[in-house]
Amino acid sequence: MEYTYTQCRAPAPANQLRDRSVRADTNDVAFRLLLALGDLWDGLQRANIDPSRKGLHLTKEYLGGYTRYSAGPAARARLVVEWNESSRHLRVLRCEEWPGFSQVISSTVAFVRDEARGAGLTEIVDSALVKACQEPTVSTRRTVTPTAAAAIARRTAVR
Repeated sequence: MEYTYTQCRAPAPANQLRDRSVRADTNDVAFRLLLALGDLWDGLQRANIDPSRKGLHLTKEYLGGYTRYSAGPAARARLVVEWNESSRHLRVLRCEEWPGFSQVISSTVAFVRDEARGAGLTEIVDSALVKACQEPTVSTRRTVTPTAAAAIARRTAVR
């Protein structure tokens, strides 16, 4: 069975997907797919698969128990989060407007899957992406830094 990003969630109207910006929340499938791509990122690059070819630029830093993911459509990160898998704690450090976030994630997932199929890494890549598509069974504690909270509040007030 083929798993794609669009099969992981309930269908949304096309205009809603176009206007949708990033939501740093583990209840959001696109965000969970971003974390899954982050976990696969180093291995994909070692396998000569460049996920940034579809517009997603991501860096990952290990900070003790936390992993910091910095992502954006270019070299400047619009989303910076720290994730602790064992305690299920998400710290949102930066969450700026990112129009087309879902499309970037979707096209990157499709590209990575196609390239992984050619490199014989389908099982590894698909298992990580399918896991990301499943609803979390354990609740997550989310902390938003004051800077990120102010940016989110400004963005919400403008709409």
